[in-house]
Amino acid sequence: MSTPSRRTPDPKKPSPSTDWGFNERVLASPHVRTVYIWGPPGFGKTYAAYRVALKGPLYALTLTEDTPAAEIRGHYLPVGDRMEWRDGPVVLAMRTGARLVLNELSHAGPDCLSFLHPILENPDTAMLTLPTGETVRPAHGFTCFVTDNLPPEELPLALRDRFDVVLEVREPHPAALAGLDPRLVGLAVRSFSLEPERRVSLRSWLSVQRLLAEFDLREALMAVFGPARGGQIHDAMLLGEAQN
Repeated sequence: MSTPSRRTPDPKKPSPSTDWGFNERVLASPHVRTVYIWGPPGFGKTYAAYRVALKGPLYALTLTEDTPAAEIRGHYLPVGDRMEWRDGPVVLAMRTGARLVLNELSHAGPDCLSFLHPILENPDTAMLTLPTGETVRPAHGFTCFVTDNLPPEELPLALRDRFDVVLEVREPHPAALAGLDPRLVGLAVRSFSLEPERRVSLRSWLSVQRLLAEFDLREALMAVFGPARGGQIHDAMLLGEAQN
């Protein structure tokens, strides 16, 4: 009796646990509070974090190494002859039970990363004491969706451990692809599987799409990708059409 051959997975084909259907089901789950979404740039991670199952307010920011914790927490501002406390986006989201989206987490400095530890704790232990002396706990409905290009292994262990789920994205969001000019879809899909240095993000294809309202296809491609590469892409499109 022969032993069934084992099928080798296709690394270019998303597995059920990395496609958008599965990812959106997880994002919409009421049992998920903190999410780390990672994958190549321009694949729709932020698009999904802003839109999927959103039922209330949204507070979002993109982190950099220069972003101080005070900016996202809140700080005192001068109002007349006194100082008045103003909540930052993280505290506002906690107070109102809103969705908080943090983009490019791996770019944040140590100050910000440490600040996020108590926020990403379990609901029964998450809390933040402000400089005013007030302790804020997340209201019902508070969620934090984090997006990044790097896998969670690149994060400090203490921070990585605070996410309920980790979602990997290996294909562009279908809603964005659906909005592309039919002439661009095939090229866009093929470009996503190229090696990283040659890969073209979905944002670039959407830029071409917008320019088509004013320029012809070759001009739009050259404007986004540069004269040399844009011309090559256009010639490749014409060759593909001729072969079909």
